[in-house]
Amino acid sequence: MKGLRLLGMAAEISLLVGWVLAGEKGAKQTSDIKDGVLDEIHLKVKQVAGGVPVVIRKFSTEGADLGTGTEGGKEQRVEAVQALRKVAPDLLVERAAAVLKEEGVFKEVLTGDVSTIPENALIVEGRFTMIDPGSRAKRYWGGFGAGKSGVGVEGKITNTAGEVLAEFKHRKHSGVGIGGGDYFKFMSDDTKDVGEDIAKFLGAWATGKDLTKD
Repeated sequence: MKGLRLLGMAAEISLLVGWVLAGEKGAKQTSDIKDGVLDEIHLKVKQVAGGVPVVIRKFSTEGADLGTGTEGGKEQRVEAVQALRKVAPDLLVERAAAVLKEEGVFKEVLTGDVSTIPENALIVEGRFTMIDPGSRAKRYWGGFGAGKSGVGVEGKITNTAGEVLAEFKHRKHSGVGIGGGDYFKFMSDDTKDVGEDIAKFLGAWATGKDLTKD
C-alpha cells in the first residue's frame, strides 16, 4: 500500500513539473534589455514558442526622421530618401522573412496582406523612426563614423489575441564607402540589416538564447 502511495505521489509530482515546463514559455516576466541582439527590447513574457507561424507586416515610413534628406536639403539626399521610403517596407520584410525561413525555428513565415491570421501566430509590426542618408562629404573627409547614414525602427510582437509580448527599438548605421558611398545603397543595406536583426531576435527568443549578446 505504501508503495502505491509513493507511486501516486511521484505521478502527481511528474504531472506538476510537466505543467510548469509547458507554461514556462508563456510565463509573464517583464524585462528590459539594452544593447543586446537589438538596441532596446522590452519583454512581456520570458519566451515564446517555436514551431508556430510568424506574420510580418510592412513597417510604415510615415513620420520618420529624414535627417539630412528632408525637403529643401541637398537634391541627391532628398531623392535617395524618397526612393528608399517606397521600397524600405518591402526590403525589411523580405530580409526578415528570408532569415527566419533559413533558421527554421518557426513553422511558416507569412508576409504581405494576410487576410486570415493563423492560430497561435506571432505578429511583427512597427514603423520606421529614422531614414537618414547622412553626409557623403563628411564620410569621405571625416572618417570615424562622421556623416554616417542610419535607419531606425520601433515595433512590437503580438499574439492573435492582440496581446503585446514584446516591444523593441533598433538602428543600423553605415559610414564607410568609396568616395563617401552611395546614399541609397547605404540606407538599403541598413534596412536589410534591421530586418535580419529582428529575425535573429525572434529566433533567439523562441529558442531560449541569450538576448543580451549582440
